Amino acid sequence: MTKHKEALTKQVYQLASELYAYGIHEVVISPGSRSTPLAIAFAAHPDIKIWVHPDERSAAFFALGLMKGSERPVAILCTSGTAAANYTPAIAESQISRLPLVVLTSDRPHELRGIGAPQAINQGRMFENYVHYQFDFPIADGHYPEAMAQTIQFQLQKASQHLYGPHRGPIHFNLPFREPLTPDLSNLDLLTSETYAIPHYQKTASMDHIQSSLDKDKGLIVVGDMQHQDVSQILKFATIHDLPILADPLSQLRQSQHPNVITTYDLLFRAGLQVEPDFIIRVGKPVVSKVINQWLGRTEAYQILVQNNDQPDAYPVAPHISYEMSANDFFRQIMELEPTKRHNWLSHWQSLEKRARVELQDYIEHASDESAYVARLLEKLTAEDTLFVSNSMPIRDVDNLATDCAAMIYANRGANGIDGVVSTALGMAVHRKTTLLIGDLAFYHDMNGLLMAKMHDIHLNIVILNNDGGGIFSYLPQKQSASDYFEQLFGTPTGLDFEHTALLYNFTFERYDDLQSFKEMQLSEFGGHIYEVMTERDDNHQQHQNLYQKLSDMIDVEL
Repeated sequence: MTKHKEALTKQVYQLASELYAYGIHEVVISPGSRSTPLAIAFAAHPDIKIWVHPDERSAAFFALGLMKGSERPVAILCTSGTAAANYTPAIAESQISRLPLVVLTSDRPHELRGIGAPQAINQGRMFENYVHYQFDFPIADGHYPEAMAQTIQFQLQKASQHLYGPHRGPIHFNLPFREPLTPDLSNLDLLTSETYAIPHYQKTASMDHIQSSLDKDKGLIVVGDMQHQDVSQILKFATIHDLPILADPLSQLRQSQHPNVITTYDLLFRAGLQVEPDFIIRVGKPVVSKVINQWLGRTEAYQILVQNNDQPDAYPVAPHISYEMSANDFFRQIMELEPTKRHNWLSHWQSLEKRARVELQDYIEHASDESAYVARLLEKLTAEDTLFVSNSMPIRDVDNLATDCAAMIYANRGANGIDGVVSTALGMAVHRKTTLLIGDLAFYHDMNGLLMAKMHDIHLNIVILNNDGGGIFSYLPQKQSASDYFEQLFGTPTGLDFEHTALLYNFTFERYDDLQSFKEMQLSEFGGHIYEVMTERDDNHQQHQNLYQKLSDMIDVEL
């Protein structure tokens, strides 16, 4: 065995073993020549599951889904050149969502950089705006084997703080490889399955600040995206202190059916609800609701932010004080503070919630727009189901309608993009029984992601809300102010027939243009199935406005 091959083999086998030791048990690989050494190392490792996806952009979003489903860090690997650049959207999403994506880009050796060699671009710091840690590895040339081993250990140790706890986020390792690229397959005993302890992070809440807030009469808890976090102590604290909880659909609190949980707040504020609390405890990431974020930005209430990360999300407004700790740790620490009874305040919110639900149910019974289909879909889901929701209108309809849904709800609400949604849902479907709710443009944007379902027999139900374009833009001022250009620039109808997509990727297909047939439909328990719902954008907009007006009339009576 040559010196080069020996050094290459030790490098990639040790790196694969170290990544496994830190909890990376799944790797999504996009085929390519330059990534051969590490791809073989992962494939040969006895305890690492590999997924092969030929589209790097979709592969990276598939990895996000694997992380959401398994709650473990996941690695992605590609060859050199522009292949790596296709990872950028998913890395940006993982940064804002604080998902521990391990990005491994193979590279040409240093002597081929900057001289016009094929597939050689500047990869060393190509994701520096989005990753929490990055390192451009030296090449394994065999001259200093101990130094390479120490480098791998040291870099993984430094980067591991971003795999768990409040510092979670994407990391990037760029790995140059010199030809020949095949490691020694007779030395597989170098691949190990040792595991390391996962670090735990915690800080202490300041009792003085919180007690002074809790002495006030009117308080709210606003809970945003809390995917993969235990939220049980929030409910216990709210019960003791008579505090309403405005619970985002991604908070994982709505499924509790707790009497303090308010689900119709977006509709109430859209309908004109005016309220000025004394203090607000914001928990988790910002909520989906635009009107709530606007209200948080202008209220004079004292705001406390609780997030389990070291770079808190100040949006929509900087809090008066923030705590870097898990929600359960925070509320457990302040549980015994002297409670202020707020029965009338809480009862007022519960009354609004009850009345709004009655109006909402009446609306659903008579509506025929997209929200009526979304409501019927939510009714079909059980506690055994996971609903993955695309951005734009689907997540907003779910925000308004998921009052009694038993399923856990997930979405890519980091960068809030529509790219990679299909791939993320497929990754989640590997670990959980998943249904995807998505619009036609978002579905088109990631149709190629369906290849993973075909290649690996991944079961996924997909409900497409097809209004032939960008339905959410109908709610913007441009609809009236730039009506002559609206369809061309915003509506963007495509006229695509998604039945052909289903045939291409071995999905079964059903199309619905009447609500009654959809109500009677049962979601498939096995395989891949596409349910296309045909709707009309202007009608969707008008029926939503009718609902807001009904709630506005109700609030006038209530207040």
